[in-house]
Amino acid sequence: MFRFIKLPLHLLTVLYCIFTLHFCVHWIAGDRNVNNRERDEHIIRNAKATEVLKYMNSSADPCNNFYDYACGKWQEHQQHLQEGDAPISMETQLVQRVRKDVQMLLNAATRTKKPTMNERKIKEFYKSCLTVERSSELQQAFLMNFIKEYHGMPLLAATKWSIHYDWVEVIARLRLNYGFDFLIGMDVDDKAHPTLPGRAVIFLTEPKITLIPRHLCSAGSVVDVEEREQVSAQLQAEVSKDLQAWFSLKEDETERVAGDIIRFEFDLCRFMREEESVPPPPPSAKVDKPERIVYEGRNLVYLSKKFDNIINFRKYLENSLNSSISNMDIVMQAPHYFHNLARLVQLNPLPTLTNYIMYRALSVINLPRNETRNPRAGYCAELVMRYFPKVIGEMYKNKYQRSDIRSDVEQLFVAIKEKLRDALNIVGLPDNARNAFRNKLMLHESLLFPDNKNVKLLDLPLEHTNFWHKQDIAMKYIGYIERQRFYGGDPELDEGIVQAHDIHMKLVANGLITGWGILQPPFYDYLYSNSLKYALIGQRIARELIDAVMPNTQENPITQDDLVVEVFNNISECYRIQFSNYLHNIPNRFYNVTKLHQLQLDSAGLNVAFSAYLAWLDSVDPSNMPILLRETLPGVDFTNTQLFFLGFAQSRCYAEFMEETPPLYLPLDTHTEELYKVIGVLANNVEFAREFGCAPGTEMNPDDKCKLY
Repeated sequence: MFRFIKLPLHLLTVLYCIFTLHFCVHWIAGDRNVNNRERDEHIIRNAKATEVLKYMNSSADPCNNFYDYACGKWQEHQQHLQEGDAPISMETQLVQRVRKDVQMLLNAATRTKKPTMNERKIKEFYKSCLTVERSSELQQAFLMNFIKEYHGMPLLAATKWSIHYDWVEVIARLRLNYGFDFLIGMDVDDKAHPTLPGRAVIFLTEPKITLIPRHLCSAGSVVDVEEREQVSAQLQAEVSKDLQAWFSLKEDETERVAGDIIRFEFDLCRFMREEESVPPPPPSAKVDKPERIVYEGRNLVYLSKKFDNIINFRKYLENSLNSSISNMDIVMQAPHYFHNLARLVQLNPLPTLTNYIMYRALSVINLPRNETRNPRAGYCAELVMRYFPKVIGEMYKNKYQRSDIRSDVEQLFVAIKEKLRDALNIVGLPDNARNAFRNKLMLHESLLFPDNKNVKLLDLPLEHTNFWHKQDIAMKYIGYIERQRFYGGDPELDEGIVQAHDIHMKLVANGLITGWGILQPPFYDYLYSNSLKYALIGQRIARELIDAVMPNTQENPITQDDLVVEVFNNISECYRIQFSNYLHNIPNRFYNVTKLHQLQLDSAGLNVAFSAYLAWLDSVDPSNMPILLRETLPGVDFTNTQLFFLGFAQSRCYAEFMEETPPLYLPLDTHTEELYKVIGVLANNVEFAREFGCAPGTEMNPDDKCKLY
């Protein structure tokens, strides 16, 4: 039986006040959270509206040149560009933003928790990079010891270079220790063996990185004499200045060597990246694929004989892997390149080859020449990201990951994937091929986020006094990681995986992994409208998933039957002719297979993302005006669907150094790849022309459209 106790009046009054105050606190806190969210949303929406309007050239005709319409004022709002500066795009701005985030993490004093030993070590590495003196005695000693260890350099008599210099052994040791792929590249695929599943195949490839810009370093590059001489003179001057700064040499001592280095690489480029520039056969032609020759490791002597024994492939592989290759299988991936390399080795004096190899190595090791263009702090942050991606990635994730963002982007992934599944009903494809594509899509189950295991940096010292010694240790760790791929080691050691600070996405066996770096303005904000989310991040997700289901050379027999090949070849040929006409006004000039593939992914990705956005709109109650009104921006006179296309276009605005002010009648060069990545993609989208009222036959609404999905 309950008993009621009668309390004094003054005590009842106190209790009443306590309960009232408690209720008010909770009510005020809840109201404050709502107000804070509304305030943040107001700030974000207005900032995005201002950004959209300031980059537009509203006087341009969107149906004639949508790039000029969306990005016409982008260039004037960027910092002044000097000759040699990297182009500025929204993506490069995001790279700079992430780099600044990393700098803040490295500079921040840890107050909330005890830092791990790895965090302490990479912060000390960063400090040593900030404080290291340029051209100090310590640097000179390290560089001279490095050069001597790799058999000298003819330019420097003190390094005791010998005419018996073995260039194959040197580049093999540089790969073994640092992962460098100078002159000879390698790759590995543990799924490529034709008869023995699980047995890895090593591919001998071209090197991935060159001194000469990529667009000028390929078999198909069209370079006039004036452009080649201009680029060659600029690069030669840079190489000469490097050699002067590193070794306190005079210009007359370095100019000739620098010229030899650049001429050698221009000659090397003549047979590189043929797959990007070889004309494809006519769609109707029946072409047999060349049979791939697989060499057993123990029989590599026969491969070397094909190159007149100028390149000792067995020595290169065994020294670079520090292992016997007798039981490995090797495929020659770029025979024309290697024949050219063998020819150049014979034609050029051995000192030229030596100077080239050593300069390439030293250019990776040394500090950048111009610190006003690339400030030391930014350079040091880039080194940390290059050498310790998992450690800085874990720090970045702990700082910037948010459960609401993760949930939001995961929902976007599901919506995009569902719409792509519907889009796989390509006209002309047999049912078995459609089912094969759908099954491939289902393998990529979810959107993944980096979650690294802790890496033990046991050999990296904690003190920050000797930067050169610490960098050498860090570079050798990267070489070790690279080497593990060829041993079929722990996949957790693969540094090719996306890290938390990365601004890109990558397909993996069970899904699509994304870095946290891309999930921030201007590409994403939790408070953006869905019209922008689907146009920016949604399009990225869609293009990656489409890449997973498009046919390729290693598909199963179902997706390689004649009908499937014909359907996709016709689509690809449509894009190729369209792209070639735009760039060159000649339908058969453009043959870059890689760029063509990327263009198709961009176009199909936009189509799928827009369809997914329309599906989301259909799911919203038409009477729910607060949600629908958020799909536009304040003060921006566009519908939500127009904003979708405008947001996509502005994510690809681009600015570069121009020697002369462009004429008034041509405010932008209207025939570049950068512009076509906007114009070509949108012109092939039926809904775009409808949204902006572009009449049939206009530039942005051509009669013949190319459409993949």
